[in-house]
Amino acid sequence: MRFTVIRLLMVVWMMSGTAQAFAEATASRDYALGQHGSLQLNVPASWKDNVTQPQNGLPPTIAFGPESGAAFRVLLTPIWSDRSGALLPVAADIRKKVEQAAAQAKAQALEPDIAVQEMKGTTGMGYHYAVTDRAPKPGEFKRMKQGMLRVGDLLVSFTILSQDAADPVNAEATAMLEGAIHSTRQTAAQGAPEHSVRPNALQITSTEQAHVLTVPASRLVMRLPLGGLSLTNSAIGGSTTNPRYFHFRDDAKQVIISGWFESDQAFPGLKKIWEDEVTVSKKNGLPDAQRVVFGRLGNWETIAYERAVPNITNSHLHAHWVQAGTWIDLHASLTTNGSSQNARAKLESLLRAIVVKQKTP
Repeated sequence: MRFTVIRLLMVVWMMSGTAQAFAEATASRDYALGQHGSLQLNVPASWKDNVTQPQNGLPPTIAFGPESGAAFRVLLTPIWSDRSGALLPVAADIRKKVEQAAAQAKAQALEPDIAVQEMKGTTGMGYHYAVTDRAPKPGEFKRMKQGMLRVGDLLVSFTILSQDAADPVNAEATAMLEGAIHSTRQTAAQGAPEHSVRPNALQITSTEQAHVLTVPASRLVMRLPLGGLSLTNSAIGGSTTNPRYFHFRDDAKQVIISGWFESDQAFPGLKKIWEDEVTVSKKNGLPDAQRVVFGRLGNWETIAYERAVPNITNSHLHAHWVQAGTWIDLHASLTTNGSSQNARAKLESLLRAIVVKQKTP
């Protein structure tokens, strides 16, 4: 079957044998992604792999095939944001992209209706569909399962090719994908103590109720309610490599919170911050900001706006807390099919739940 592997379009963002009776043993394999960490997969031990790396640092394609037995092919492409500030698609956009691919496959498919189904991975969610070729040529695969899955700060595009829906590769490849992990661990500097505390680097402690953030040299501590927020490492160059940078996300609610701890002497004021934001957005080709409102919530000075993204609401809230020699720069965003008013209300509620206090002497 001559199916086309899904490729994410980076517009705003970067887009014969006997069945085994028992699941095959797996082994953990790491696939390096340059400055974007690595993709960790639990791969069936007998699978062979091959990595094709395009030039110019573009995402690689990881291909799997059998050592022996029934022929199959599994293709994965881990995709990351192509620029600082660019966001990968959220759940609704992933589903739409997979639905478009399913519609294209329908002309060759035996099935009259193709269902797009949800899948949940260790660190994100995605969608897939499966079809059978109605008239395969000799040597072509009859069955294809294809989709996209969020894995940490990656979007993994995948295609599973086999001869039958019952072939073990379908379940094994799905389990491998759902257990995938995006590792962004940084190698410690040579000679540095493994657990040394850097006074100007951010420290994050997570409890059952909240993420607690502080910098040892700062007199402030910020408590971020846990909810569904998980800590991720989205260092993609530029300002995101700041040792005081933080990045949390809740894929189910499509919420992202990121920012920095800085000295209050670096705070240039809200007007200057917005001027710089507009300049950087234009340089990076981001959609225009709409309905910009300057305001205040408690001790937070805020800028609320939406990005002009078709068919969805992409709402943002920049918030700045300046106290006791520290400036906390926080950026919360929410993508939804609801109204901008409702999205802003949710972001403001989230901001009110964040507690910032001075450390006790």
